[in-house]
Amino acid sequence: MSRTHVHILLLSKLLAATVLLAACSNSDPGTEEEPFDAQGRGIFVLCEGNFNAGNASLSYYDPEARTVENAVFQRANDRRLGDTGQSITLHRGTAYIAVENSGIIWAIDANTFRVQGQLTSGQTEHMINPRYIHFLSDTKAYVTDLYAPYITIFNPQTMTYTASISTEQPQAFGYCSTEQMVQHGTELFTNCWSYSNKLLVVDTRTDQLTDSIALTSWQPKSMVVDARGKLWVVTDGGYETSEDSFSDNIPHLYRIDAATHAIELDQALDTDEGSVVLATNPDATVLYLINNDVYRMNITDAHLPVRPFIQAERNERGIRHKLYGIGVNPHNGEIYVADAVDYSQAGVVRRYSAEGSLIDQFRVGINPNGFAFK
Repeated sequence: MSRTHVHILLLSKLLAATVLLAACSNSDPGTEEEPFDAQGRGIFVLCEGNFNAGNASLSYYDPEARTVENAVFQRANDRRLGDTGQSITLHRGTAYIAVENSGIIWAIDANTFRVQGQLTSGQTEHMINPRYIHFLSDTKAYVTDLYAPYITIFNPQTMTYTASISTEQPQAFGYCSTEQMVQHGTELFTNCWSYSNKLLVVDTRTDQLTDSIALTSWQPKSMVVDARGKLWVVTDGGYETSEDSFSDNIPHLYRIDAATHAIELDQALDTDEGSVVLATNPDATVLYLINNDVYRMNITDAHLPVRPFIQAERNERGIRHKLYGIGVNPHNGEIYVADAVDYSQAGVVRRYSAEGSLIDQFRVGINPNGFAFK
């Protein structure tokens, strides 16, 4: 969700249900569902769309053939994906898509793109706007939320709600968000993005909140765990440069010992113009960071390098494109960078070698923000 959304009021269950009904209805009555059979190691690209426009979409890229199919969810199911596609997660041949403002999680077959099941906000006790999904097992998954002070637990096989974990966090401007999730041993870490500086720790054996970590910078946005058991976190610093001022807008990069929860590194970064996102290479020894451009560092380095690894494209007026997401192929280390361009037109995905050489680029939907690798 972009910075223009920060003061949208909390939607009621009734409004969420209305949005969901619109999102789930057939977009083009009379059209037929299109058959797909996408075998092999393809890449899903989730496109967020524009908030309140209901134009989230899903693309599928074949890296061997270098071909892309856009809007595959709508074409395979004769219905729209919904409003604000937030995240996509693959698990055992099924892609799970959290569509935040529609209050729904879709489960689709990763080869045919056909809907296998769904979980809506109305079927749960606390879920309002689902954000990210983390799997504990084949029958247990967590989902974070933009507004609710709870992490929802559901069964991904049956797509049914089972329980909730209270985050015990106060609301700020109507928000009480939890975001990305990473696991180290039996402990799960999640970041509180909206108007917070907290990381929360959950014991996955008891589904209980056990600790929190306070950062010196506001709004932790993205997290990864490296090969040494270190938790890397990047904040966006708040909204000082937007219409609604909050904090100083200076992002920070942190390294935290996942075992002791001690902060080991705190580096202030250049002010970001868009999104800050972290990723690692397949063996989690190299860190990639989007902060205007793409930076790369070894996990043993003391600080982020000054020069970017991959520079963002610029338009004819010299204005930098808005890099919005990054994913690293776990099979070969190739890097996929999502370019939202200007947040309003069809986005571009660029595929790079592990050494940073451009291999391919292709157009997708509006605001591509995430990848899932088959």
